[in-house]
Amino acid sequence: MSDAPKSFYRYLLADSKDRDWGIYATSAGYVDIAPGAPYPPAGHPKRYTFQWANGRELDEVQLHFITRGSGVLETGRAAPRQQTIAPGQAFMLFPHVWHRYAPRMETGWFEYWLGLKGDYVERLLERTFFTPDEPVFAPANTDPLLRLFSEVVACLRRHPEGTSRILGSLASLILAELHVGTTTSPAGENRTEQLVHEAKGMLAQHLELELDLELLAGKLRVGYHWLRRAFKQETGQSLHQYRLQLRMNRAKFLLKKSDITIEQIALQTGFESPYYFSQIFKRKTGCSPRDWRREDVPIIAH
Repeated sequence: MSDAPKSFYRYLLADSKDRDWGIYATSAGYVDIAPGAPYPPAGHPKRYTFQWANGRELDEVQLHFITRGSGVLETGRAAPRQQTIAPGQAFMLFPHVWHRYAPRMETGWFEYWLGLKGDYVERLLERTFFTPDEPVFAPANTDPLLRLFSEVVACLRRHPEGTSRILGSLASLILAELHVGTTTSPAGENRTEQLVHEAKGMLAQHLELELDLELLAGKLRVGYHWLRRAFKQETGQSLHQYRLQLRMNRAKFLLKKSDITIEQIALQTGFESPYYFSQIFKRKTGCSPRDWRREDVPIIAH
């Protein structure tokens, strides 16, 4: 049996339309690093690989979002500055700035990433909306980032024409969320808050599959009943309610932004049948999936 980490990613070739768009993706994906597993994993293009001893420089911006586990980020070759990365935090890698990063051996981590280029990205850096002195972000609410990075991965899986531009547009929302919805001074978190952040990240993965919540608690090394109580206290929702909300938001997005059938949407969002999906959708929104697709309503509504 292979001990390779669970991952999904693509490296994208930009064309003239992508460059004219102003913000486009060069790569994106996720990787689930188990405790004790080597990092970075093999299989990436040579210019993106690095060893901890040497670090790396890139000619692009990269956004990384950690939903489980913890690690460290070091930046600046002359006088490396080390920062701790906690679950629920994001960090940015800047063009031509030396860096290295890795999960802690005892925790591993689940990592989303998105590589970016374009005139729009360069303007944001020139106008110091983001600076290498403050590369780590602690979102007050991780839900928007979870939704956006989950949609990045879903977009990669669909392989549509213009993927780089679509991901670039999603990236502009991620950048805005990092700028206005986070603090660059890592917020003090207690252990319960960290575990709830990690649980949110795990709940957002593979929405098309059934999830064993007791197994999820086991991966977090806490009891199931403790996790249920802690999650409800921190979020106001049960584990089931939170995951259903993610599924509904995903379904709403697909209804508005794709032409796939309602039957396919039901499967992609983890409902056992189109009939059951339509029942739940109408109960939550007041209208059927078909009517939602026709009406002018926001994509994500609670």
